[in-house]
Amino acid sequence: MKILGVIVEYNPLHNGHLYHLQASKSLSNCDYTVAVMSGNFVQRGEPAIVDKWKRTLMALKAGIDLVIELPVVYATSTAENFAYGAVKLLDSLNVIDYLCFGSERGNIEELLEIVQILVEEPPPYKQALKEYLKNGITFAKARELALKKVINNEIEKILQTSNNILAIEYLKSLKKLKSPIKPLTIKRKGPLYTSLELKGEFASASSIRKHIFDRGLKDVENYIPNFTKEILKESFLKGEGPVSFEEFSKILIYKLRSKAPLEDIFDVSEGLENKIYKASQLTNRIDELIKLIKSKRYTESRIRHILTHLLLNIDKKIFEEFDGPNYIRILGFNKKGIEILKEIKKKSQLPIITKISHYKRKLNNVKMFEKDLFATDVYTLAYKNSSITGLDFKHPIIKI
Repeated sequence: MKILGVIVEYNPLHNGHLYHLQASKSLSNCDYTVAVMSGNFVQRGEPAIVDKWKRTLMALKAGIDLVIELPVVYATSTAENFAYGAVKLLDSLNVIDYLCFGSERGNIEELLEIVQILVEEPPPYKQALKEYLKNGITFAKARELALKKVINNEIEKILQTSNNILAIEYLKSLKKLKSPIKPLTIKRKGPLYTSLELKGEFASASSIRKHIFDRGLKDVENYIPNFTKEILKESFLKGEGPVSFEEFSKILIYKLRSKAPLEDIFDVSEGLENKIYKASQLTNRIDELIKLIKSKRYTESRIRHILTHLLLNIDKKIFEEFDGPNYIRILGFNKKGIEILKEIKKKSQLPIITKISHYKRKLNNVKMFEKDLFATDVYTLAYKNSSITGLDFKHPIIKI
C-alpha cells in the first residue's frame, strides 16, 4: 500500500487542483491518497467560500480517498505554522510515503538548497538576516536578501510566489521532523493565485471566488469541474454560501472598538495593535480596514491572519501549548479511505476523532479541538437562512 499525502484547501476545487492531483498520483505512483484540508477558515486569513463538508465532498469526487481536517489554529496562521501543522499531521499518521505539492518552479533541488540554509542557518546567512532586520523591513524581505547573499540563484523569483514559499515551508517541516515522507513537486500551471482574470486553461481560486461573489457561477463554469459547480449551486440555494470575510465586519469592528486584547493575538507586535484600533474608528468594513492598516511593514496577509485569530479568539499561547495537531479529525472517506484508516489505527499514536461527542474522553488537552468547534459556530453566522450552533456534532462524515 503506497500512500500519497497532499495539503489542500479546495476553496473551491477547480481544474488546476484536478491537474495537480492527477499529476501527483502519476509522479508518486501511489494507489491511495490522503488530504489534509483546512476547515471553515483558510490560510489566506478568511472564511472558505463554502463549509468544510462541501469541500470534502469535492475532494472525494476528485479522487481523494481520505480527508482529514487541519486544526483551525494552524489553518489560519502564517505559511510557516500552516505548513508545520499540516506536515506534522501527515507525518503523525505513520502511513504516508510521499508528499506532493505544487510550486511555480517545479524544481525540488533548488528548493532543498534553500531549505538547508534556512534550517541550518550558517553564520553568513544569520549575520546578513540580523543586519537586514535592523533596517525595519519585513522578515520575509530580510530573509530573501540574506539568502541572496549566500546562494547564487534567482532568489527573488523563487521567494515572491506563494506556492514556492509554501513548498519551502513544507520541506523545512519535513527536515525538522526528520520525516521519512519523500517530497515531490509539480510545476504549477496557470496564473498566479493573485490573478483575478478568467482566461486560459486554468484560473486561480482567487479569481474564481471574485467572479462568484460578483456575478455568480455562470462566468466560472469552464474553470471548475461539474461536480464542484453542482455542490456550489446547491449550497448557494440553501443560503450556505458564498461566505466572505465581509460577513463578519460588524463583529470584528465591534471587538476592535471595544478594545479586545490584540496584544494576545499571534503576530501582533511593535504597537501594531494601536494602528488597528485607530483604523477601526474610520470604517465599518473589513476590506477598508485592511487597506488602512496595510503598509510595507505590515502585509495584507499578516493583517488578515490577525483579524481572523481575533474573530476566533485564537491567542498566541496556544502555539506554545502544542507541537502540531494532537488529534486526527476525519471529515470524509471512500472505500479505499476505510483501508487507509485501518492502517492509521494500527500505526499512529494520535487519537482518531470520528464521533465528535467522544472528543473529551479521547483528548487529554481539548483546547485546540474546541477552537475547531467554535470556528464552525462562528462560520455559520454567515449562513443566509439560519445560523446553526453545534453543527460539528450534527453533520455526518462524508462518505462516497
